[in-house]
Amino acid sequence: MKLIILPTKELHGEVTPPGSKSHTVRALFIATLAKGTSHLYNILDAEDGRAAIEVCKGLGAKISAEKNRTGGLDVTVTSEGAPLDTMTTDLFSANSGITTTIAIPIIGLRTNTKIPLTLSSGEQMQKRPLHSIIHAVTTLGMKVEDFDKNDSCPLGISGNLEGGEATVDGSNSQYLSALLLSLPCAPKDSEVKVGNLQERPYVEMTLKWLDEEKIRYAHSKEANVETFKIFGNQQYTPFTKTIPGDFSSASYLIAAAVLLPGKVTLHGLEMEDQQGDKSIVPILQKMGADIKVEKAPNGGHILTITGGKPLTGTDIDCGDIPDLLPSLAVIGTRAKGKTILSNAANARIKETDRIKSMATELAKMGAKVEETDSSLTIQESKLHGAPLNGHSDHRTIMALAIAGLLAGPDASGKNETVIGTAEGINKTFPNFADVMKSLGANIELSM
Repeated sequence: MKLIILPTKELHGEVTPPGSKSHTVRALFIATLAKGTSHLYNILDAEDGRAAIEVCKGLGAKISAEKNRTGGLDVTVTSEGAPLDTMTTDLFSANSGITTTIAIPIIGLRTNTKIPLTLSSGEQMQKRPLHSIIHAVTTLGMKVEDFDKNDSCPLGISGNLEGGEATVDGSNSQYLSALLLSLPCAPKDSEVKVGNLQERPYVEMTLKWLDEEKIRYAHSKEANVETFKIFGNQQYTPFTKTIPGDFSSASYLIAAAVLLPGKVTLHGLEMEDQQGDKSIVPILQKMGADIKVEKAPNGGHILTITGGKPLTGTDIDCGDIPDLLPSLAVIGTRAKGKTILSNAANARIKETDRIKSMATELAKMGAKVEETDSSLTIQESKLHGAPLNGHSDHRTIMALAIAGLLAGPDASGKNETVIGTAEGINKTFPNFADVMKSLGANIELSM
C-alpha cells in the first residue's frame, strides 16, 4: 500500500487518537493473570492490540470485544488466573514487541509447563533481539529453545517461572516490565537488577499498574544499577479500566497541527498519565508552539493547538522517548537553527532503524540531516515532494506523511510525496489517513 500526500495549507477540526498500546497490552495480560472478569474500555483496535488479545486467549482467557464509538474496543476478559490453564502449544504474537516480550515469562506460569509451547512472531519481530529476557527467564527456572539461533522468535518455551535472581539489559524497558508483571505470580521471591535503564516512563507505567493491583515490590538504586525485589505468591484481581489515548500516535497529529496553520483540538489524552511521549507537549511549547492544555469535564485533558507559529531548534534527550524521534525529526526541519535528538541509540532497534530511516528519507526530501550512532541533527530545511520508503515501520511512515504535508515542488515541479509500505500503519493507527483527512490534510491511502 502507499500513502499519497500533497502539500496542505492548514488544518482544522477535533479528533481523538487511538487508545494507548502500552496500557492496552499491560491491561490484557494483567486481566488474564487475574481470576475473575475484568472490563477494559477503549482498548487499541489495531494489529498490536489484536495480537495481545489473541495471545491472551491462547493463554486461557475468554475474551469478547465490541467496537465503540471512538474507534477503540470495549473488552471483557474472564480468566481462571495464574497458574494459567493453557491448552494450546502454539502462540503467535505478530509483530508486537511488547506482547512478545511479556508473553515469554508468563508462559512459565502455566499449569502444564512440562509441555513445550512454541512462541512465533511476524517477520519484523524475528529481527528484534530477545537475548536479555531469554537469559533472565532461564535463570528463573524456565527453559528456552532458540530454534533459529538468533536470540529471537520462534522460541520453544517450557518449565516453571520459579523466581529467584536475574539481571536484564536496561536499554529496552520491555525486558524489565515483562518480569515485573509476571514474577508476582511466581512461587519464590525475586530480585531483578538492571543497569543504565532507558525508557523509564514505561517502567513507571508498569509499576503504576502493580500499585493499582496492590502488588508488593521494593525498588532501590545504587550508582547506575537498580534493584527490584518482587515478592512471590501474589495474585492479581479483576478490574475495570478505561485506556487513555496514545501519546505516541497522537504525536503525529500534534506535529501536524503545530506545523501547519489552523486550529486543532485533541480529546482523550491524559497529561498525568505515565506515558513518556506526553513530553512532546512541553517540548513543543518550549520550541514556540501554541498548545493549550485544559481539563476535560469527564476526565483527561483537551489539547487545543493553534498552528503555524515559528519554532526554534533545541537539544532533546530521547533516552526516555525513542518513539518520538521520527515526529521530532520532521518538526526539526521547520525549527529555526538546528534540532539535536540525542541519546537515541535505542531508536535503532525498533521495527526499523529509525535514526537511519528518518535521516535517509528526509534527505530525499531535501532536509539537512546528520546521524551518529546515537543521535540525529536536523537543520531548518525546505522540503520537497519525493518517493519515499516507509521501511514497513508505522512511526516512520506517519512522520514522513507529516513531512509530505509541508513539502513544496521538486526540481521537476512535482510536489507529491508517495510513501511505500504504508500498510505498516495498521500496527497502531490503522485509520491514520482518515483522521488526517478529517482535519483537511491532502492525503490518500492507495493500493
